[in-house]
Amino acid sequence: MVSTSEFEKGMVIKVEGQPWQILEFQFYKPGKGGAVMRTKLKNFQTGKVLEKTFRSGDKFEELDVDYKNALYLYSDRHNSVFQSEEDGERISFPLDQVSEQIPFLKEKSKVKIIFLEDKPTGIVIPKKVALKIKEAPPAIKGNTATAATKTAILETGLKVDVPIFIKEGEIIVVNTDSGKYVERAKV
Repeated sequence: MVSTSEFEKGMVIKVEGQPWQILEFQFYKPGKGGAVMRTKLKNFQTGKVLEKTFRSGDKFEELDVDYKNALYLYSDRHNSVFQSEEDGERISFPLDQVSEQIPFLKEKSKVKIIFLEDKPTGIVIPKKVALKIKEAPPAIKGNTATAATKTAILETGLKVDVPIFIKEGEIIVVNTDSGKYVERAKV
């Protein structure tokens, strides 16, 4: 059991029977009343993020979390399949559980599989990925009155707004948190 005073960023605790990861926490002592711990938590199973306040001294069960390196193999209509780099074991997740991360992955992309209490519960993908542009409309000369972007389709099917000078076939870096163009990949 861990107390609110022992909270650490990244720690996984059980709240109301669900596993939640602590993203942020802040001790707060109002003028009147008892001290509290304000937290931002992410649900390990649903991915939902919420802000929650606990009384100082509340105790929670800390859950054991492990990570295994793996490769993304493929997705079908129902599942996404990964292969552990350690032992070659294949691990699949329902597509709806990892659907936000899959558009950033191409075959053989490296990921980390999250194991909670020895059960696979999710994946962690890199913060930035390099992907090739499959389709991009040509730049129209003189079309720079606005932010000068166009929508490109990447090799994984993901659509990203890119600067107008980016051409089909180029490799770009995309931020996986925001889904936005970062820069041209350095080859």
